[in-house]
Amino acid sequence: MTKAEQPADTLAPATNFKLSVEERLNAYVQGVPGHIRRRRQIEDVEARLLAKLAEAEAPAAIVASAEIAAELARLNDLIARHNRYYPIEANLAIELRTGRLLERGAPWRPLPAITAADLLARAAAR
Repeated sequence: MTKAEQPADTLAPATNFKLSVEERLNAYVQGVPGHIRRRRQIEDVEARLLAKLAEAEAPAAIVASAEIAAELARLNDLIARHNRYYPIEANLAIELRTGRLLERGAPWRPLPAITAADLLARAAAR
């Protein structure tokens, strides 16, 4: 049997990258990257706000409350921090001709701030 006719080794799947032991330990010690933690916090706060609006009998009235306004301010602060640090933490590529940041080959767009009207529209769509 020639080398070309031998069956391929199927125990280890093909990979396009390898992490050294040092890199694996470094990732383990550092934990989840900051931009991923922040994105999760954004999603959690947004889900909590939408759940409060869904439970309310008059969502338009509850949006004006101080509690919802404080949560919305916290959410927009998280979004602003995410937009500020995400390109650096995620090591986004830069398109040399235009200077734009690229995320997975497409131009990166910052997350938009969320308004009370956005929250009401999302709660109504649920």
